[in-house]
Amino acid sequence: MAVQNALENDQRDRTALSDRLGSGLGSFENVLYASVGVLLAAAGVLVLVGTVSGLVRELHAGAGSVDVAVLVLDRVLLALIVGELLYTLRFVVRTHEIAVEPFLYIGLIAVVRRILIVTAQLERGAPEGRALTNILLEFGILGLLVPALALAVFLVNRSRRIVA
Repeated sequence: MAVQNALENDQRDRTALSDRLGSGLGSFENVLYASVGVLLAAAGVLVLVGTVSGLVRELHAGAGSVDVAVLVLDRVLLALIVGELLYTLRFVVRTHEIAVEPFLYIGLIAVVRRILIVTAQLERGAPEGRALTNILLEFGILGLLVPALALAVFLVNRSRRIVA
């Protein structure tokens, strides 16, 4: 009887310690997510402020309309990436599970953004030799990534409909 009571007390102590540890880690997790959320929000604000200041600077410098459009489009896509990361963080905090689909969208936006930047660089002047080969290789890889990511988004959506 005394052995059984000692085992039960030991089990209760372990359970209490486990509960305290889990609670402490959960609190730390919430603080970490809140900190990341604040930093992402700050990044979003800085992207918007940088976009406006870059736009004003380019207009005062007399930059061409293509350069201004590429700058704005690049920064808008960057803001969309930050916004999608914030959405994903909010989803993780709310549901306590990580979803794949937002990361696929972030990847798709990032690939499109990079395609636009490389295209704008080519518009300014086509490089020659090895630099041209590297740019064409990058275009090829980016061109394959777009349908691959789009297919991945489609498959994730389809699998969710089949399960539901």
